[in-house]
Amino acid sequence: MPDLPDIHQNVCLLHEPIVGAFGLPADTPFVSIKGDPSLRETVPLRPRQQSRLDQIAGEVLQTCAAVLRDTGVYAIYIGFNSSEVRTESIFNPFAYEVHDAEDLVKPGYTARHFVSVPYEEKVRTIAWVRAMIQTGPLRRYLPAHWLKLMDQERWAPLAAHRIGEIVHSFNILRSIEGYYLRNAAISLSEGIVRASYNCDGTYIVRADYFPEFVRINTP
Repeated sequence: MPDLPDIHQNVCLLHEPIVGAFGLPADTPFVSIKGDPSLRETVPLRPRQQSRLDQIAGEVLQTCAAVLRDTGVYAIYIGFNSSEVRTESIFNPFAYEVHDAEDLVKPGYTARHFVSVPYEEKVRTIAWVRAMIQTGPLRRYLPAHWLKLMDQERWAPLAAHRIGEIVHSFNILRSIEGYYLRNAAISLSEGIVRASYNCDGTYIVRADYFPEFVRINTP
């Protein structure tokens, strides 16, 4: 007979958070979050201004895609309004770096700040670290419902060729009139994309589904 309390805890662990320790639930390709309604109400009073990033958006996004694909970076945040690019790398996994978008595209900048590594090696490293936590000394601290889900989990990395398509989708969302993209982030380790708009809307979408999500939801 199944242990009902454990089943209940597993369901809660998977479905209670917006994005939990095990990512989006398997049957959920995306979730939306509504924030402060005053942001939506005041959108017409806040005319759009071109940011420094907007002026070089094509070059910045192309560089971001290359950094995600060709270096140790496994997560990247792009702030279109602030011109901030935040990165997380397998070479320093407990910290993040913050870069100015204008600096990011200067000659030699990415070569100095990001370590080149084949994409296949990077995703193998992510899988190895996940397995090391799952089977190493920290395992003794995990409750039974965590252990069960961790042992069942099968992490599948995003295919490298999808990165460019996802990043290009940011340009599409940024160009929408009225309610447009304010910032976006990609996490290869979680397999999700987070997109926040100039109103109160935020969407968290499975990375492999994100280009299709954009096609469905844009004119």
